[in-house]
Amino acid sequence: MGILERLRAPDWKHADPAVRLASLYALAPEDAAALRSLAREDAEARVRRAAVARLDDAEVLAEAAASDPDDQVRAEAVRGLSGLAVETDDPARATLLVQLLLHLERTKEAVAVARDNAHAAVRAAVVDLLEEPKALGAISRHARDGATRLRALARLSDPAELRNVAAKCKHTDAAVGALEQLDDREALTEVAEHARSKVAVRRARLRLRALDAPGDAPAGHPMLPETRVRTEALVARVDGLVVTTDPGEAEAALAAARLAWAELQAELVEIEPAVTARFEAACEAVREAIAERQQERAAERARAEAAAQEQVDRVAICRAIEGLSGAGAEERIAELKVAWDALDPMPSEYAASLTRRFQDACRVFGERERRRTLAEAAGARLATLADELEHLADGAQPVEETVARWRGLRRDAEVLLEHVAANPEAGERLTRAVETLETREQELQAHAAKQEEHHLKRLHQLCKHVEGLAEAETFTLKAGEKALKAIKAALSSRVDLASHRDRQAVRTRLERARTVLGPRVQELRDADEWQRWANLQVQEELCREMEALTEETALDVAARKMKALQARWKPVALTPRAQGAAMWRRFKAAQDAVYARTAAYFAEQREARAANLAKKTALCEQAEALADSTDWVKTAAALQKLQAEWKVIGAVPRGREQATWERFRTACDRFFRRRQEDLKGRKEEWAANLAKKTALCEQAEALAESTDWDAATAEIKRLQAAWKASGPVRRSKSEAIWKRFRAACDTHFARSRHRHQGTLQARVQAREAVIREIEALVPDGEAGDTPEGLYDIVKDARARWQQAPDLPRIVRQDLAARFHDAIGRLVSVWPAAFVGTDLDPKVTWRRMEQLIERVEDLVSSEAPVELSPAERLARQLRERLAVNTMKGASAGVVSEERRQRGIEQELRTAQTQWARLGPVPPEMAAKLHERFLKACRRAQGRRRHAS
Repeated sequence: MGILERLRAPDWKHADPAVRLASLYALAPEDAAALRSLAREDAEARVRRAAVARLDDAEVLAEAAASDPDDQVRAEAVRGLSGLAVETDDPARATLLVQLLLHLERTKEAVAVARDNAHAAVRAAVVDLLEEPKALGAISRHARDGATRLRALARLSDPAELRNVAAKCKHTDAAVGALEQLDDREALTEVAEHARSKVAVRRARLRLRALDAPGDAPAGHPMLPETRVRTEALVARVDGLVVTTDPGEAEAALAAARLAWAELQAELVEIEPAVTARFEAACEAVREAIAERQQERAAERARAEAAAQEQVDRVAICRAIEGLSGAGAEERIAELKVAWDALDPMPSEYAASLTRRFQDACRVFGERERRRTLAEAAGARLATLADELEHLADGAQPVEETVARWRGLRRDAEVLLEHVAANPEAGERLTRAVETLETREQELQAHAAKQEEHHLKRLHQLCKHVEGLAEAETFTLKAGEKALKAIKAALSSRVDLASHRDRQAVRTRLERARTVLGPRVQELRDADEWQRWANLQVQEELCREMEALTEETALDVAARKMKALQARWKPVALTPRAQGAAMWRRFKAAQDAVYARTAAYFAEQREARAANLAKKTALCEQAEALADSTDWVKTAAALQKLQAEWKVIGAVPRGREQATWERFRTACDRFFRRRQEDLKGRKEEWAANLAKKTALCEQAEALAESTDWDAATAEIKRLQAAWKASGPVRRSKSEAIWKRFRAACDTHFARSRHRHQGTLQARVQAREAVIREIEALVPDGEAGDTPEGLYDIVKDARARWQQAPDLPRIVRQDLAARFHDAIGRLVSVWPAAFVGTDLDPKVTWRRMEQLIERVEDLVSSEAPVELSPAERLARQLRERLAVNTMKGASAGVVSEERRQRGIEQELRTAQTQWARLGPVPPEMAAKLHERFLKACRRAQGRRRHAS
């Protein structure tokens, strides 16, 4: 077997189990898939066992440990899982591996992981996974470090296993911790008699004595309660140090506790001897526990040093193998393998990793030697294969043949390209040839893939077409026969498709469609045959009618009927072949005879159609001239008129109808499209203007009810100016929006014009409210009992009347008359309610008399002298002269004017007081009022006369 043939098939697939077994050690880490395949599928148990031994895949190891038929393979898989768990420093990976061991019910190996792993975090994670009491008890008894022992003990609650730990554990911390959880006398007795830990023995005995004599009084003086609390706390503090894992920390804590005990004794307090004995026993137990932990740490260091020494020898062998090369390497590696086998067995903590390193080093050495040998043998073959591939790449044979030949030589090229260093020149030629051939192969594959995709797409389209035809309610015979032919051709063809699955799916769809179409096509064939015989009878009738037209004298009628017969012939054209050909010749001969007689008629029609074409062409030109006009209304009317003319013009020559109509319609459409666009633009402008005007309306409506008259008026005027500049809107909405805006403006200006009237009305309403309140008290019929607090009500109304805003005299007089009339009626109805008040009629009558007398005195104090106009003028002249010439005349004039102003002021005061007087009986009021007015008029007349 040549070198290339040896490389084509991997040894791990060899038929000989021995070859497969030997090839396992040559597999690289990247060949893990081959190892997994051998571990799962190889028929030879020893090959599976060797593959399992080299694996570090937890899933495959668990599968082999659970289901492999060979006991040794299962045991090797369990050892592999356990070794991986012991070696790992990753708690997550350790958790996964231990879970697999527990799933396989291999609790013993899980306990070994918790006991032997070198990393505290991994040991803690494994302990947390265990639930079985025996496993937790074993870890509590045999774990190398106190933290792991105590963690396992904390998860242990089974009394029997706790008793076992307290009695058999040599480690003080675990034994004492288990003892503290026991309260059974029998268990305490067993621990006191047989426990391996002396501290546990003493603790058990103390607890037994406490159980035997719980009520014995201590000798001597009893301790004070405070002293007992302090001593008990110190004893408990020292007891707790037994389970402290760090000996240095325990020593420091013990020294501090003993110092506290010495300070307590220095205070000269009474301490019972039993308590002192307990304290000393606890201290001794702590010392023993510290010594034991120190011994454990020393032993751990010794084990680590021994393991390191063991690893040194094995690591040295691995390094030596990893550095082997050159002549004599085969003899040297044989010696190193013998030396490896002579070493003592390794602990599980590092056995698997060092074994894998040794095996990998041997495998790498073997691979190096194999490659060296192959390189030596590959130099000559490189040049030969390069020549062959260059000839193949430069050949003129078809691409398919070139690629097929290249695929046969690919493996040789791939192997030899790994050894180009043996013949660099040939290797470079080989590389170029390989690149050329791979490019052609890729092009061929791309072309084939495109062809397959095209064929598949075409077949899918055919399937869709025939399936739609099969589902259709009706189809023609021609379509059905064409579909059946296409199905037959597709089924018989051998086109390339991407997969057999695609080919089978297409074939199934086509067969299903053909099953449906076949019977229906046959039915159509039968029906078509009968229809052809029926058409033959119709054709014979049409031939007779066409032959009769040869005698028709009206050429236009003959031409029209000839066209009708031609149209009727088309639906019945299918007939049996022999009879149908003869019938068609008969019909054609009669038709030609009729056409020869109607040639003149058709010529006339052609002339008429040509004239119509000219007319329509003229209309087209007019429409095209108007197409770009912007006079929308007039142009639209003109185009509509042209359209109306178009409709009355007859037909044009055949073949020109569509083109002429398209030309005319295009011109019309261009104008109306432009008109629509312009209208659309104007509509958008109208809409924008409408939005502006609506906003102005809303602002005006908001200002319509404002009472800030000046600011609102200015803003309304600004809105009116903005309205004028806002632009037009659609005619149908113009009037409504204008009325809305104008109504808001008119509302504001109307309110502004009548704003003073509104203020007067408000003042009038204030006084009318007082009047209505008084009038409401006046009874309509007979007077009843006097309302409670009537005078106070009237007094309050009079005060509000006086405080009400002033009004014009005309308005005030009418309201005052109503007010006083209402009060007068109240006083006349219930006079007793006003006796002794300012509204008492008698008091009011006397005040009226007094006021009248005062006004009359003003009139009579200096009665005016009746003078003629000439005398009055002469008197005034004398007085003026006296003012200019006589000393003190100025003072006299001033004194006279002052006296006149005093009289006028006195008269006004009297009138004001008269208005404030209460009512009097009507028969007295009229006379008094007339008398007062007469006196006032006389006083005013005298004042005017004097001036």
